[in-house]
Amino acid sequence: MLAHFPYHHLGPLELGPLKVHPFGVLVGIAIVVGTIVADKRAKKLGLDGGHVSRLAMWAVIPGFIGAHLYAVLAYEGFDAVAKDPLILLRVWEHISSFGGFVGATLGILWYVRRHNLKFLVYAEAIVYAFAFAWIFGRLGCTVAYDHPGLLTDFALGMPYPYEMTVKDPTKFWLIPDVINTNVRHNLGFYECLWTIGIAGFFFSQRKKARPAGWFLLVFVVLYMPIRFLFDFLRVQDVQWLGLTPGQYVAIALFVLGVWLLRRVRHQAEILVPDGQVHVFADGTPAFTDAPPAKPKPSNAPPKKKRKKKR
Repeated sequence: MLAHFPYHHLGPLELGPLKVHPFGVLVGIAIVVGTIVADKRAKKLGLDGGHVSRLAMWAVIPGFIGAHLYAVLAYEGFDAVAKDPLILLRVWEHISSFGGFVGATLGILWYVRRHNLKFLVYAEAIVYAFAFAWIFGRLGCTVAYDHPGLLTDFALGMPYPYEMTVKDPTKFWLIPDVINTNVRHNLGFYECLWTIGIAGFFFSQRKKARPAGWFLLVFVVLYMPIRFLFDFLRVQDVQWLGLTPGQYVAIALFVLGVWLLRRVRHQAEILVPDGQVHVFADGTPAFTDAPPAKPKPSNAPPKKKRKKKR
């Protein structure tokens, strides 16, 4: 067997009755990083920073809700909901990245429609920032070891504790060894590495003028194939006709992303990262860069009103 990464279980930090888990800390860092990068990107693109900050919130909260609902309905099934309806409310359990994407997209769409904004324009700052935030999100999955893959002798494999990954060894064909670990693909770690590559590519393109929607669709086109392939390495997942629910979603989004990317490249709405206020294709500025000047008070004494002669 090739050498593999060592396993280190990072337990929660206990602050009195409060337990702080590494996964939660890294997700919190991801939210902070995403918000900061989105704000800086909005300034470079000349967009309204206030709208971008609120859009980040409308991406995060519906994203968590969507991640939970998709995971419960797609992977646990309606039988689990019938047995325990409260499972729908426990958003800290059972999350799925695809559900998060859907929830975040719906949240952003709701906000831009309410405020009469252009989705592809404002989504660019959010998606650009998301690539960097997603690194920490997937790093959280890495240290939580919550995406176990198949047994492997691959050099990047990680030893998993048997009790963390397997509930029924006869079902998943797993046999614990003498040190109570199994070397497996850590799919969260693999996605973290791939996301670092996407973020690096985005950073290399940060100074180039691109049509609105370019970063969004490039992320879709780069992410979906690797997610499709990684699902073949999953040890525990629901399958429909030989493919996981995530693989069907990945196929649909990849095809849609390629089709839209070909179309969006020819649109008139171009985003230029020069720090100047963005002017939309119809000539409307994204916002006024300075408030209207107030009239200066005059130092001249007030004129006396002349009395009209009768």
